[in-house]
Amino acid sequence: MTAAGPAPFAAPSLGFRDIEAGRDIIVTVHQQFTAPPPRRPEESWPKRVGTVPPVAECFRERAVAADLDAGGAVVLAGWSGVGKTQLAVGHAERLWADGEVDLLVWITAGSRDAIQLGYLAAAKALNEEAAGDEAVKRFLAWLTETPRRWLIVFDGLSESDDLRDLWPPRHASGRTVVTTRLGDVDAFGEDMHLAFVGGFDDREAVEYLHERQAESPHLAEGAAELASELERFPLLLAHAANYVASRDTTYAEYHRLWSARCEQVATRHSWLADTYMPLRPGFVSHIPAVATCSLLLDLASGLTRPVLDLASLVDGGAIPLAFFGTSAVARHLTASQGRTVDANDVRSALAQAHRLGLATIDAHRMLRLDPWMRRVLLEYIEITVLDERDRTTPNDWISPRPDPPDMGERAAGDALVEAWPDARSDPVGNQVFFAAATVLRGWADEHFWLNGGHPVLIRAGTGLKDAGLLDPAAVYFQYLHGMAQRRLGEDHHETRSIRGHLVTLRSLIARGEVTELEKLLAEQTRTLGPRHRETLATRSKVAFARAATTPGDRSSADELQNVLADQRRVLGRNDQDTLFTRYFLGYLLVMSGDLDGGMRELKKVLKDQRRALGFDHARTLYTRQMLAELRISQDDTSGLDKVLHELIEDQKRVLGRNSEQALSTRHNLAVVRVRRGDTAEAATELEEVLADFARVYGADHRETLAVRRNLAATYSELGDEVGALAELELTMNYANRVFSPDDKDFKTTRDRLDHYRHGAYWQVMDEYEREWGANEYLLSQMKDIISSRYFHNEAGAMAGLWESLLSEHTAPRDAEGTLSIRRIAACWHGLGGNAAGAVAELEQILDGCVEALGSEHLLTRFTRRNLAFWRARAGRT
Repeated sequence: MTAAGPAPFAAPSLGFRDIEAGRDIIVTVHQQFTAPPPRRPEESWPKRVGTVPPVAECFRERAVAADLDAGGAVVLAGWSGVGKTQLAVGHAERLWADGEVDLLVWITAGSRDAIQLGYLAAAKALNEEAAGDEAVKRFLAWLTETPRRWLIVFDGLSESDDLRDLWPPRHASGRTVVTTRLGDVDAFGEDMHLAFVGGFDDREAVEYLHERQAESPHLAEGAAELASELERFPLLLAHAANYVASRDTTYAEYHRLWSARCEQVATRHSWLADTYMPLRPGFVSHIPAVATCSLLLDLASGLTRPVLDLASLVDGGAIPLAFFGTSAVARHLTASQGRTVDANDVRSALAQAHRLGLATIDAHRMLRLDPWMRRVLLEYIEITVLDERDRTTPNDWISPRPDPPDMGERAAGDALVEAWPDARSDPVGNQVFFAAATVLRGWADEHFWLNGGHPVLIRAGTGLKDAGLLDPAAVYFQYLHGMAQRRLGEDHHETRSIRGHLVTLRSLIARGEVTELEKLLAEQTRTLGPRHRETLATRSKVAFARAATTPGDRSSADELQNVLADQRRVLGRNDQDTLFTRYFLGYLLVMSGDLDGGMRELKKVLKDQRRALGFDHARTLYTRQMLAELRISQDDTSGLDKVLHELIEDQKRVLGRNSEQALSTRHNLAVVRVRRGDTAEAATELEEVLADFARVYGADHRETLAVRRNLAATYSELGDEVGALAELELTMNYANRVFSPDDKDFKTTRDRLDHYRHGAYWQVMDEYEREWGANEYLLSQMKDIISSRYFHNEAGAMAGLWESLLSEHTAPRDAEGTLSIRRIAACWHGLGGNAAGAVAELEQILDGCVEALGSEHLLTRFTRRNLAFWRARAGRT
C-alpha cells in the first residue's frame, strides 16, 4: 500500500484468495505510523480560508474597483503603498457581505511554496483528505467543476512564475485577483485584465485627510497643501493622519515637521537619492516614505520599538500574536532591555503600536506592518524620542543599521519554532509561519549559520513535509544540506540532521529506497555511534526493508533481532522504537508464511502498545488493523464484523473519516461480508468505499484499483457479468497507466479481465438460450468474437451481434426478459466505445425496471449501477 503520510517506507501488500468465490479478494496488510488529521465537521457554506487583512480606516473606493467588479481574473499592479491590497480587501469583503461568493480564499503569495500551502488550506476547508500535490490538483479541479461562486486573492505575488501550473481556472462562477509590484505585467498573459494602481487624485487625497480628522475638524488645517506635497500617495497620507490624530496637532504643523525630516534624511543619507523608486515624474519615494515612518516611530515608547523590530524580521504578510507570547521573545527583550519583561509588557507594546498606527492587529489575532514601515524598521536603528519640550525641533535621525545588524534574528527564529502549529490541524497557521520563516531566512540567513544551523531552518522544511508537499520539501532540504556542508562541514551534527530529513523525504518519494537508508545508516554509525537512538531506528528500518524485499533471508531477520536487543538495552522495553521493531518482527513472520506465529507476536505487541502508548495511539490502531486482516486471511470471520466496526469508528475518530486506514478497514469489512455470503450488502459497501477512495486518493491509487477489482468480483457473484467486465476494463485502463507489466497487481488485473470477458460472453449465450433455445450459429459467432485480438473490436462486434439477434427474434416472454436483454445490449454498446449511447438506452431501461419490477428488484439495481458507471465514463469522454 502506498503510504498516505510520512512513514519511513511503504510495506508490500499481501493478497489472499477467496476460495469460495474463486475470485481475488484483496486484503491489504500495511505499515504506516503517522496519523492523518482528525475528523472535521460537515461542510457549511460560505467559507473563508486565509487571513484577510482588515479594511483600512476611512477606506475609499477608487475608479479601479470597476475593473474588479467586472469579474474574471484581474491583476492589480503598482508600487508598495498605493493601496493594492486594500482594494483587494474591499472587493473581497463587499462580495462576502453581499452574499455573492461561497468560497473566499486569501493567499499571501510570497513564494510558490506559500501558494501551494494556501491551496492545501483551502482543500482542507473543503474536507479534502488527500495530501500534498494531489490535494492541490483536486482543489484546482474542484474550482473547474463546482457551480459554487469563488474568489481567490493572491496578495503580494513576487514572481509571476510562482503561479506556473497553479493559476485558478477561468470559470464563469470564479474570480481571481492578484496584487503585485512586478513591472513585467506581460508575463501574466493576454487573458488577464491588468489594472495599474496609482495614488489618489487631488479630490480623493484631500477628502481622505479630512475624513480621518472628522471628530476634530480643526486638525485638518493645511490638508490640501500636505496632500500635494506627499504626491497624494495613500500610505504616506495614512501615516500623516495617524501622526496628527495621535499628537493632536494640525496637518500644517505636520507638514513643517515632515519637510524638516526629509531635508535631514536627505542631507545625512545622500546615497538615498540614487536608490529612490519613482512613483510619478519628479517624486522620490524613498526619502519621503522614510520621513513619514520615522516621524510616526518617534511617538513609540518603552518596548514598542524593540517589539516592532522583531516583527519586521518575520512579517511575511501577517504575524500571529502567538509569536509575541513565546518565552523566546520574553527572553530576548529581557536581555536587550536589562530588565525583566513579561507577556503583559509585550501586550502593552503591541497595543501602543496598534493605537499609533505603526501596525494593525486584526480579528484573526494577526499583526501586520505596511511595507515601508517594515523597511524602515529593518534598515535603521532606533530613533531617539525627544522630550516634549523639544518637539518643535526636528528629531536627530540616527544612521542606518550596521551590516550585519544585530536585531534578535536568532530570537525571532526561536519564537517561530516555539509557536509553529501543526500543519495538519492548522494549515492556515502553517502557511503563515512558513511565510514568516521565509522572510526571516531571506534577511538573516548569514546569522543562522554562525553557530550552527538554526532550528527554524529545519522547521520550515518540515512545515512543507507535514503538509504533504514532499517534492518541494526535498528541494528545500537539498538546498539546506548544501549550505550546511559549506558552512558547517560534512560531519557537523546539524548537517547530519538535515541529511536525515532529506533521506526520509527521498525514501517517501521513492517508497522506501533501501539504498538511501543504508547511506544514512553509515553516516549515523560513523558520526553518532552505533547505540544512538537515531542510528538504532535506521538500523531497524534497513533490516526490515531488506527482509521485506527478500523473504526468507535469515540474516536480515537476525539483524532485526539484534536491533531489538540493543533498543531494549538502550531505550527500554516500552519505548516506541522498541515496540516498532517488535511490530516489524511480527510482520516478517507473516511474510514468511507463519501466520499463527505472526499473530501471536502481534497480539503481544498490541497488549504492550495499549499499556505503554494508549488505546488511541496511531501505532496501536495499526496493529489492531493488521490482526483483523490476518484473521480474514485465515477465514476466521466469527465475530469479526463487530471487531471491524469498532476499529472503523476508532480510526475515524483518531485518524480521520477519510484516512486510508479507515477506508481500508471498511474495504475489509466488505470482504468479510462477501465471504459470509452477504454479497449484495458487500457490493453496496464496496461502491461507497470505491467512491471515497477515488475522491480522497485518486482513481488510479493502488488501493482504489484493488477495491474496484473486488467490486467486479461481487458483481459477477450477483450475476451481472457485463457489469463486472466494465469495472475490470476500467481497472485495466488505469493499471496500464500506473503499473509496469511485471507488477503483481497489473498481472492480477489482466488475468481477471480475461476471466470476466469470457463470463460476459457466455452470459449472452445464457440469456439467448433462456428466451429462444440453443443456437449453433450464435455459438460459432461467439467463438469468432472471442478469438478476436482487440477487445474494443470484440465489444463492438458483440453489440452488433446482439442487435441483429434482437431484430431476428420475437420479443422475450415477459417484461423482465426484455429489460434484461436490453440492459446487456446497452452495456455492450458502452464496452464497444459508445458510452453516450449506453447511457441513453440504460436511462430508458431503468424507468422500465422501476415501473415493471420495482425499485429494489435485482435487475433494477443492476441497471442503476450500470447507468451510474456509464454516466461517469461518458462524462470523461
